[in-house]
Amino acid sequence: MVCHHKQTRFGFLAVLMLASCLNALAQQERTAALRSAHAGNMLNELRDKHRALLVVFRSRVLDVNDRERAIMEDVLKADPQPKGRNASVYNQLAQKLNSYINKYKSLTAAEGLADADYVIYFNVVEYRRILGTIYPYGELFVIVKGSPGQLKPPRVVWRADKVLFAGDAINDLIKELKAVRGED
Repeated sequence: MVCHHKQTRFGFLAVLMLASCLNALAQQERTAALRSAHAGNMLNELRDKHRALLVVFRSRVLDVNDRERAIMEDVLKADPQPKGRNASVYNQLAQKLNSYINKYKSLTAAEGLADADYVIYFNVVEYRRILGTIYPYGELFVIVKGSPGQLKPPRVVWRADKVLFAGDAINDLIKELKAVRGED
């Protein structure tokens, strides 16, 4: 009889754990769907904006009190033509953006901040060495320039969900842009 009681208890715990896992999985899917819908709504601001400036920078300071202001400051002090390791990250991101530009013609590269409608900013957080190859990881942001005439300050309208490999981050952005602009 004791053995039967233990089996019942084990069965109940297994069912409880399974239900808990399924609930957590459903919550993750709902959260991802909301994030995607929210990102799409925010990227709607880019629907009629076509000139983008790509910026890659490795920020040394993180201001958690005013994250958006810190991002704007990083963009302003970043060199549009990065050097060193950041140049290879820039080239990797630019190559993917150029493929998108050539295929859909809904985006053009801006020469500088003055020409741009918005900025695609990749903040390099770290470089990881995997099997002898270096992979850049960081955060990707899309920043719409402000409009003093309409009293709109510059603002972050999209950010990657988490710190990602640079190629994955830009692929996520391109996927969202295609969805917002009705491209394939």
